[in-house]
Amino acid sequence: MYYIYHWYNIETEEVFYVGLGTGNRRYQVKNRNKLFKAYYRKNKCDVRVYKADLSYDEGRQLEIDQIKELKPCCNMTKGGEKTDGAKISKALTGRTLTQEHRDNVSKGIQQWYKERAAEGKRTINGRKVAVLDKDMKVVRTFDAKYKVGIWLHDELGYGHDWRSAQRNADKHFKTKMLFDDKFYFVEIHVDKH
Repeated sequence: MYYIYHWYNIETEEVFYVGLGTGNRRYQVKNRNKLFKAYYRKNKCDVRVYKADLSYDEGRQLEIDQIKELKPCCNMTKGGEKTDGAKISKALTGRTLTQEHRDNVSKGIQQWYKERAAEGKRTINGRKVAVLDKDMKVVRTFDAKYKVGIWLHDELGYGHDWRSAQRNADKHFKTKMLFDDKFYFVEIHVDKH
């Protein structure tokens, strides 16, 4: 039999994650998405069973309904996916993802990068970078490479999301070629003495 569980913030009672599980799945914090782990580290949290003794199909539907109703900030899918403990990306291989799912994953990744930067930790590509104009004058600087993609997408409208804008910018970081006849992207090497 399956159950629906809620991870919640002890101080605010806000449900930040809804899950479907059996056995002791609700207590596991190791095999969770990055957004969940970041929230869990920063807040006092606990877990409770919302409804028990469900068939798998009943549980899947209730999980979807609960996520839709509560809009928990750490669920990266609409629910109902059978992952069997596999990573979400592997469990969803071959499926057409909804725009809502893509947006949630993007939000989770972006939040993870922002939190790492706020903690002073390097991100995967956390190098300081500068954007230069055609005349080699500094337009903007960023403390992480991924922020160039966010800037290109959010402020200048490049790409269908910030990651596609970043992939395009990455090509120009590597080739040192002019981006869209407007910008050069360069890494800033800071001496740590």
